[in-house]
Amino acid sequence: MPVTKKLKATQKWMIVFTAVLLAAVIVARIFFGEVGFYWALGSVQVLMAGIHLLVLLRTWNPVYLITVLFYVSLASVFLPPLAGHPWRLFFAVAGAILLILHTIVLISKQINWRYREILELAARPVESAADGFTSRPYPSGSAEFTGEDARGLAHFLLRYVVAYPVFEGDRVVLVIPRYMWSYLIFFKRNYDNETYIAFTDSGEVSVRIARPDYQAYKEELTFDQLCASLGDLFKQFMGMYRKGETKAIIERLNAV
Repeated sequence: MPVTKKLKATQKWMIVFTAVLLAAVIVARIFFGEVGFYWALGSVQVLMAGIHLLVLLRTWNPVYLITVLFYVSLASVFLPPLAGHPWRLFFAVAGAILLILHTIVLISKQINWRYREILELAARPVESAADGFTSRPYPSGSAEFTGEDARGLAHFLLRYVVAYPVFEGDRVVLVIPRYMWSYLIFFKRNYDNETYIAFTDSGEVSVRIARPDYQAYKEELTFDQLCASLGDLFKQFMGMYRKGETKAIIERLNAV
């Protein structure tokens, strides 16, 4: 029996971002002709290559190298100064091959942001709507782990862009931002208005769900139950990590 999705439709800002880039290319074609079109199209590829290069350097996940090289090859084909380059055909062929690899990577969810999957998994056990949102962090009890375990899990989750870790004196905070790229490319550092799960050195776990993330659900859910479920989910991730079953974490997210 299929599981009913509890989140609303896709994120609007990513649609807006894509629309702005597309509009810039169209405007360049209208006002600056064919040369302007290729300048704009090539510049978009450079921008995307730069963003993914930063993600690669932040996560050290080699899969992002495919995406970086894909956008670099496209930029090498479209930018006017390289129009007569003797390697242009090589860049075009490389771009076609990298497009296939990039598509495989996308379909297999190897570079997928995990925000929606996490919120969906947290909501699955919650059926009632007894109370609404509160801004306070929710104590999610304790779990068996060490500070080294918490840091190791944090690095693993960053590598697969599941959560953005913030390392503090006595705890590791795993931030679940709506727009992970804003942290990876240094646009944001503060997590006060984000959903997060915190693992303290004393073994305690706490959860905070941000108001926009709570409002992302189609219906109002019992807030304490939702927080407890999110905390339990990451306790399970911790247990999988400690057992060396990190692949199971990604498989569970991919199954959503």
